[in-house]
Order: sequence, then C-alpha cells, then structure tokens
Amino acid sequence: MSEQPNTTLKCGQCSNAVKESDDHCHNCGAMFKEGFVCIHHRSRAAVGVCVICKRPFCDECGSDVMNVFFCSYHSNYEFHEGMPRVFGHTDNVLVQHVTQCLQQAGFHPFLFSRWFSPSADFARWIPFRTYGRTRAVDLKVLVPFSEVIDAEKTLRSLSLFSL
Repeated sequence: MSEQPNTTLKCGQCSNAVKESDDHCHNCGAMFKEGFVCIHHRSRAAVGVCVICKRPFCDECGSDVMNVFFCSYHSNYEFHEGMPRVFGHTDNVLVQHVTQCLQQAGFHPFLFSRWFSPSADFARWIPFRTYGRTRAVDLKVLVPFSEVIDAEKTLRSLSLFSL
C-alpha cells in the first residue's frame, strides 16, 4: 500500500500553509484540533499554542497579540514582519557580527531597521513606537518564531545576549 503525501492546506486565521497532519499553525498559533489542555491549568482547555515555545495555553496563560498567539512569558517580544527580535543595538558592526554568527549557526536572521541606511557607518538614534512601547534600538536582528529559543541560546553562548 502506497502512502499518500501530506496535503497542504491554509490556516483559517492567517492563511499560512499548513499540513493536514498539523495540530496547530506554526505561524500564528491557531489550534486545529480539540483536546489540548493548558500546561499550567490541566483542567482548562488550551485556546492556542505559543508560536515561540510551541506549548498549549488557556486564555489566562496566553493571548493573541496582533493575531499571533503567545504565552504570557513570550508576549512581551517585540516583533516585525512576522518575526520576533532576538537582538538589537545601534552599532552597525556589532549587529552585522550577530547576524553573521546566527547565519553560521544555521539560523535565518533578518536585519530590520526603520531608520538605518546600509551605506552609513552609524545608525541614527531615533526612537520609534512599536506596539505601544518606545524603543531606542534602531537595528534589530529578527528570526522566525521557530528559531527564537535556540537563537537566544546561541547568543548567550557568544556572551552577546545581554547587550
């Protein structure tokens, strides 16, 4: 008996491509199957899967932020273009170094800045508003949700995470 290929569908919440066998959307955290319980409250049904830690949470332990589900621990991540920030600084050389280190470690970093010119050898210190919070960091290194935890471990091993 030949095995049929896994059919690709679209998530009803974010339209991201998902496999028929997926129990949740890896892009937005929407759940496709019932029966999952919150990892903190075993008597409560999970309403979503955190896109960073990939664990199910109830509505008390997690919530949607801009149509993406996060647990309460990861809900404070700043994100742009559908990717969370794992590093930020105003020093272009340092940010380029971090980006290269992450690439060499097998991650898929994206350098984001609203005010940075790649031809300049410095970043302008111009804060901008992001989801209600003011940030003074112009250069941001973003990674896909699925890479956040491991990318942060890599940065900590390079002693760059706390900068």
